[in-house]
Parts: sequence; C-alpha cells; structure tokens
Amino acid sequence: MNLEESIKSITEQKLSDGTIEKIISEQFEKGVNTAVSDLLGHYGAVNKVIKAKVEEIMVPALERYDFSSYLVKLDSVLTEIINSTALVENKKLLENFKELMIEDERIKAIKVSELFGKWCNYVAAEVETSGLEVNCEDGEPSYENVEVTMTVEHEEGRAWSDLKKANIIFECEHDEKMNVLIPIHNWEKYDGNGWDIELKIDPDINNLRYLNSFEILLLKLKRGFCKIVLDEEEMEEEVSPEAEPEADWS
Repeated sequence: MNLEESIKSITEQKLSDGTIEKIISEQFEKGVNTAVSDLLGHYGAVNKVIKAKVEEIMVPALERYDFSSYLVKLDSVLTEIINSTALVENKKLLENFKELMIEDERIKAIKVSELFGKWCNYVAAEVETSGLEVNCEDGEPSYENVEVTMTVEHEEGRAWSDLKKANIIFECEHDEKMNVLIPIHNWEKYDGNGWDIELKIDPDINNLRYLNSFEILLLKLKRGFCKIVLDEEEMEEEVSPEAEPEADWS
C-alpha cells in the first residue's frame, strides 16, 4: 500500500468512527468561544456597545440621584467610631471628612491670584500671633499685619518636551508653618494655559485628622481636575490676623 492509499484508508476510517467530526466540533467550539471573547473583550465591538448603553442609562440616573442621605449615614457611622475610640477629642477628622464628602459646584479653573487670596484667608484664621505687636490706635486692640508673598518658580525642562513643571510658593515671613509649596504641571499641546495640581496628599482615614482647611481645598480642586491659571507670577499682601489680643489692664 502506497502513501496515498494509506492516507485515504485512514481518512475513511476516521470519518466512519466519528473522530474527524469530533475534532471539527471541538475546534468549532473553540473558534466560537474565541470570537465571543474577542467581541466581549475590552476592545471588542460588543463590549463597546454594552458600555455605551450602560453609560447612556446609568450616568444620567446617578447624576440625578440625591446622595445626601448617604452622607448623613456616613457621618453618623464615623461619629460613632470616633466616640468609641481614643479619637473622641479629635473632631478635626470628622470636620475634614464632612468637607471632603460635600460636593461643591465643580470649579473648572481658578486663577493663582484667587488661590492666593484663599490662602491669605487661611493665614488670617490660623497664623501664630505670638511675637506680634498689638495695635490700639482705634480703641480696639488688634495684632499687627503679617507679610505674605506668592511666587511661581518654573523648572527648567527639556526644550523638546511639551511637559512644563513649576511650583507655586506661598510664604508667610512671620509663621513658617503657614508656608505651602504646590507642584503643578502643564502639557502645552493639550492644556493651553491651564496647569494641573500635583500635590501629593494622602486623604486616608489615618491622615485626615492632620489636614488643614487649605489642604482640604487643594484636595478638592485636584479631585475635581481644576486647572490653575497663572495670571500672576509674583504677589505680596499684608494679612490681618483674625485672633483678638487679650485685654491688658495693667
């Protein structure tokens, strides 16, 4: 028996005993599974259609949903946890939690001069008054103003790169604890004159109690993808502390 006859004989045998039919069936099943998997995969056509339909239905529904009741529940749970642990005296954690959870109207962009003004308000409320002179010219005693400045320092990057980096620096000469450095970056090709905040603040439950009100503001701006517009490169201001001196009757 030559080779052709052997092949013909084997083929007829496999056809008659169902072997070839089984192989074709198995491979067809694998082919269907692969095709369906590809269609439903991340880049598959069916997956894209399903995703589009889900977004079309779910996003508007979520936007209309009032989550305020959940905020009340979360607030209640967190308050209970704080009251049952050693954190009972640390109400800062709860205040920061509430502030982060409240969704303000999203700010698409903010001028650096406006951000400087918000920081000045923070300084006025929190600046250390020890060592400041007390003025009594108008009858009501008040602390002397503190000098604050804002500068934007641009980092030298590659001439061929569209990525630009800089630091916004807020400084208070009297109280260094008020100082803030905000890293920002900008892709000229895509961002125009808007800069993104790079500040690395970890808002987990362990760090939340240590964040001040200005850091919470920066977190909210970053989370909302707010752009920083550098309308000024340098600014200076005198801030009046909100704290009132104790009366001295001596």
